[in-house]
Amino acid sequence: MSQSAHIQPQPEWSFPRASVLTWDDLDAVRAALSEAAPSWSAELNQTSWDDSSIVAMPEAASDLLGPSFILHRTGGRVHLDMFRWDEYRKLGAFGSLNEALSAMRSRLAVLAASGL
Repeated sequence: MSQSAHIQPQPEWSFPRASVLTWDDLDAVRAALSEAAPSWSAELNQTSWDDSSIVAMPEAASDLLGPSFILHRTGGRVHLDMFRWDEYRKLGAFGSLNEALSAMRSRLAVLAASGL
């Protein structure tokens, strides 16, 4: 008695795509800062292969000069958060880094207008 030669295709296994921010993203953040807040700096922090963030901060990370902005990716979205005076606030989740940077630039413009 013969058996059916019906072959079931094996599902393809793919390595999960990391949603980390990259050196290119850091360059984009630094370019945005150079226009909106030239004295600010940005750092890329990568804690593991699938987790990174970019922190944009005023000189000496001084709360007197303004908040620090934290950008990170999860679920295909770029999140923008803010840290100042020991308070962490989520500002929004955006479809792209450019959208998140636009929101950050708007907040920096408000700070500049208020004299900070």
